[in-house]
Amino acid sequence: HSEKIDVAFVDGLHTYEQAYQDVLNALGHLNHNGVILMHDCNPPTCASAAPAGSWEEAEMMKIPAWDGMWCGDVWKSIVHLRATRNDLNIFVLDCDFGIGVVTKGKPGQQLDFTVDQIKAMTFDDLNGNRDSLINLKPQTYLFEFLDQIDQCR
Repeated sequence: HSEKIDVAFVDGLHTYEQAYQDVLNALGHLNHNGVILMHDCNPPTCASAAPAGSWEEAEMMKIPAWDGMWCGDVWKSIVHLRATRNDLNIFVLDCDFGIGVVTKGKPGQQLDFTVDQIKAMTFDDLNGNRDSLINLKPQTYLFEFLDQIDQCR
């Protein structure tokens, strides 16, 4: 018997695959009303969204406009979860390179993409469709979200 957690914070390798796996692992330990927070879900530039295995690898890629800020392709894990899980409510707060919020519950809107389509997505796909792909919300939405959680207790 393991203890359940209320909050998990995912901020690791900055790769789509690992962030997705970290969320799945955290879900196995999350309380019913728990929250998973994910960092780096809203990269501001193509350079910051470069898929790489590490910051050093991203820097060595000599990406045009590289400034050292790196989120990787974590945003794809948000799209993947929104497309494949009908038991999770997911959005991204528009602050600090995007804070993803994952809770158990009915999704507001589920996406219709295959895993192969998600893997093939590029920064241009994200940049043209942030609101719909990652369910981007303003920072102030956090207060509305917290009120909803409080009403469920």
